[in-house]
Amino acid sequence: MDYQRLVFTIGHSNHDFDFFLNLLQQHRINCLVDVRSVAASTYNPQYNQLPLKNALNLQHIIYLHFKDEFGARQEDELVLDEEGLVRFEFVQRTPIFKRGVNRLENGLEKGYRIALMCSEADPLDCHRFSMIARYLVKEEIEIFHILKDGTLRSHQALEQDLLKKYEKKLPQPSLFAPQITAKDKLQVAYQLHNQEIGWRVEQ
Repeated sequence: MDYQRLVFTIGHSNHDFDFFLNLLQQHRINCLVDVRSVAASTYNPQYNQLPLKNALNLQHIIYLHFKDEFGARQEDELVLDEEGLVRFEFVQRTPIFKRGVNRLENGLEKGYRIALMCSEADPLDCHRFSMIARYLVKEEIEIFHILKDGTLRSHQALEQDLLKKYEKKLPQPSLFAPQITAKDKLQVAYQLHNQEIGWRVEQ
């Protein structure tokens, strides 16, 4: 394996296109994978699919839309809990999600520097962190999140932020549960995050 197993994420937020392009070029991104369920923005039309794709292509950046593979708004009953919440761990088990991962792997093998794009500036507010990147890390793909100031944050560093966010709700070792581990706490933190940001289908 002589290729770099590295994927970035980014949020377009309300950046003007030139600013966004600079963020991509700063990190030498040449393939942008749109993980929005709907590739459109009412308030930021520069990120509607067609103008975005055309503008990126002029800069020799490939644009792909993985709404089926990686979109957060899913309605298949297999990925919903009893309250209609899209459970990220259920999505990760689906063949179409794994197809998306395989497509990323193929791109990495060909030498592309790939960024996953959604709308939220802060990756902690987005499923690209807790649904997609979490799985990729388990597949031994290194993840860096591009922040709005252009700096990079590792996925592991963001996981520490996640633990801090939910620290008062996380299980603690006790007489009856002395074996609570750091891994257990992280699992619960991800579940709480899923409940907070996950898409809900009206019942």
